[in-house]
Amino acid sequence: MLSLTSLLACLAGLWQRPCCAPRPAPQPLQHQEHRHALAAFEQGDWLEELELLQLGQVLQRSARQRGGYDGETFDVMITIADVLEADHGWTLEQSEAWLARLGVWEAEL
Repeated sequence: MLSLTSLLACLAGLWQRPCCAPRPAPQPLQHQEHRHALAAFEQGDWLEELELLQLGQVLQRSARQRGGYDGETFDVMITIADVLEADHGWTLEQSEAWLARLGVWEAEL
């Protein structure tokens, strides 16, 4: 099982990706190549979102074993929700519901 430090390093790696950096202007592509490039871009975005959700699941399991979220893990969960909103188009309601399902707002799991 991954340690909390390893999980935080994984999350930090996601932040270091230039997801919000300006992208270079696309070169002219044939129609088929354009569709393939767009699909690859969307897949990368979905994979990043999936990594965040998986990290949340791992942190939830860890919190359950310890009887609740400690301050650091709580902060990471809130940060994940913020990234899902800012970078992946989640609404505040979606991220709040996700946090509730993972028991972040409960005093004990």
